[in-house]
Amino acid sequence: MAKSLVVWDGLAELRAEILALPEACTGEAAKRIEGAANGAKVDIAGAYPWRTGDLRKKTTVTPVTRKGLIVGAVVKNTSKLASVVENGSQARHYFSINGVKHLTGKMPALHVFVPRILKARRRLIQELKDMVARHGAKVSGDA
Repeated sequence: MAKSLVVWDGLAELRAEILALPEACTGEAAKRIEGAANGAKVDIAGAYPWRTGDLRKKTTVTPVTRKGLIVGAVVKNTSKLASVVENGSQARHYFSINGVKHLTGKMPALHVFVPRILKARRRLIQELKDMVARHGAKVSGDA
C-alpha cells in the first residue's frame, strides 16, 4: 500500500494573511462606521421640518475608539427639543377667567431620529457582512 504525501506550499503566507485579517477588517470597518454615522446625521438633520435651529445644530457624531482604532460611533441630539420632537407632547388645558376651556401645546410625534438611525444601522450591518465575506470569511446569522 502506497502512502500519500501532502505538501503544503505557501502555508506561512496563509498564516500571515489570517493573522492580518482582523486589523485589515477593523480599518475598513472603521471607515464604513464613520461614513454610516455621518450619513445618518445628515439624513436626520435634513428631516427636521425647520430649516435652521437647535435640532440641526446639536445633532452630533462622536467616534468610539479602543486601542487607537475606531470601533463605533454615537449619533446624538443634545437639543432640549429632541425628545419632544421625537415623542410628541401631551395636550395642555387651561380655563380662562370666563370659564372657557383652551387646548394648547399638543405636538404630534415626528419620529425623525430613531427610524433613520435604524435604517443606517441595517445598511451598515449588511456592508460589514459583505466586507467580511470579501475577505474570505463565512457570514451567517443576523445581528
